[in-house]
Amino acid sequence: MIKIRNATFRQLQVFEAIAKNGSFTAAAGELHLTQPTLSMQVKKLTDIVGMPLYNQVGKKIYLTEVGLELLKTCKAVFDSLAEFQMTVSDIQGVKQGNLRISGVTTAEYFAPRILGSFCKQYPGINVALEVINRERVLARLEQNLDDIYIVGQAPTGASIHRIPFLANPLVVLAPPSHPLANERNIPVKALASENFIMREPGCGTYGSIGRLIKNRDFCFKGSMELGSNEAMR
Repeated sequence: MIKIRNATFRQLQVFEAIAKNGSFTAAAGELHLTQPTLSMQVKKLTDIVGMPLYNQVGKKIYLTEVGLELLKTCKAVFDSLAEFQMTVSDIQGVKQGNLRISGVTTAEYFAPRILGSFCKQYPGINVALEVINRERVLARLEQNLDDIYIVGQAPTGASIHRIPFLANPLVVLAPPSHPLANERNIPVKALASENFIMREPGCGTYGSIGRLIKNRDFCFKGSMELGSNEAMR
């Protein structure tokens, strides 16, 4: 019988950080531990479980089947403790805890203002916002790493609660001197010969463009690919 109850909370934290980051170096940096200390903690946890928790290929960590199950347990433990903390705060009449949010790059234009008002109303809650592209947001959603996810096109799924809250229209921008600058109702095919500054694959804008030209006999020409809206501006 596995006596997992002998594992310490810190050992579970270490294991979860290694699994999340995929490397000992990144996990040590996140937890502010030395790598020898980190290795010692995860070795003790492996000994308690009695089976390998991961395989290491080069510097990359890959969880075993047992490791994946332990990761689920870690997340359940941490989520339960966070919920308990919020419950105690409610009983005390003081809101405290952590709110983790990841959002696509568009979120950087409005989320800080919304969160600023939220933080004033609930100063005891520590808010962390990570702005990344859609592909990485969905990866974090798959791993249940955050509390809220902000995307332009919400994924489907029975376990996902979707709340539309802001319009996000996509428009084509061009210099005032461009021949099409003052035109209206421009056919999509009329843009086929234009050179576009594009976002990278994996972002929501890139996916929207793909859906726009799906089943058409042309594609947009990209003269430059940039990794953020600010770079494009």
